[in-house]
Amino acid sequence: MMPFDVLCFGEALIDMRGENVDGQLRFVPQPGGAPANVAVGVSRLGGRTGFAGQVGADLFGNQILASLAGFGVDTSLLVQTHSANTALAMVALDDAGERSFTFYRNATADLLYEPEQMPDSALAGQPIFHICSNTLTEPVIVETTLALVARARKAGCLVSFDVNYREPLWPDPDRAPAQIRTLAMEADLVKFSREELTVLYGHQGDALVAELCAQGVQLVLVSDGPNALQAWAGERQHRLLPPEVQAVDTTAAGDAFVAGLLYQLAGQGVTAERFGSWLAQPANLDRALEFASRCGAITATRFGAFDALPSEADLQVL
Repeated sequence: MMPFDVLCFGEALIDMRGENVDGQLRFVPQPGGAPANVAVGVSRLGGRTGFAGQVGADLFGNQILASLAGFGVDTSLLVQTHSANTALAMVALDDAGERSFTFYRNATADLLYEPEQMPDSALAGQPIFHICSNTLTEPVIVETTLALVARARKAGCLVSFDVNYREPLWPDPDRAPAQIRTLAMEADLVKFSREELTVLYGHQGDALVAELCAQGVQLVLVSDGPNALQAWAGERQHRLLPPEVQAVDTTAAGDAFVAGLLYQLAGQGVTAERFGSWLAQPANLDRALEFASRCGAITATRFGAFDALPSEADLQVL
């Protein structure tokens, strides 16, 4: 196991991407999953990343394992099990590149990961620990997620939480707002999209942002597609308009943004302890958000997930 700059935990699955070929809809399997995308995104930029989670000991699990490793992600914490299958997501795009999903994730391998499967040594170097809300949908994986976040905080890791809400994954969507709020309170960095904030909390969304800041979340981000990104760091608010691009597929754009931001934080040695002093210099956050926004914008101009994520060389053209 190599030392990590960023350790991502959660679901790795197969995106079955719909393509119209000669008038027939065909589905092509491509590895994905929001935390896996972030791990690949950081690695593509030159960071050292690991991915922790579980897939089936099946054809799709083998594909995910090989693909992550091929992009330079440490897979020593990615477990394969014969007891459950790898999760699938059927993905279709509209003319604007926006996605719709159908998930096949009933008792799949990613939901059965247990805290004991991650050794303490994985957190010893204080990597940034990144998660999303897709491990809050079922009781077993909720307990695992909260236990791992508690261990990461105790180890001094900066905890990053990209909400990445997918309602079809929740057997009881009414549970989602409270569960997501609980985990957000435990993070140092929280990212919502404006759509997620509205769907989950309605007119109370901005009040939740204020509450998170008041309760000690050091950075709260609200993205809004091509519209201005908003960021709150304590009492300071930042706004950034992302680059204008022609989007063809937004599948991994948000994950690319998060990867770019975490890459910047890791490259500057930012831990949970140092995050506050780093944020106290507004230029630090402005530069990191501008870099992250370019990562997201480039990704939106490409099809796919892992393959769409940019390298540092790609960023020179935007």
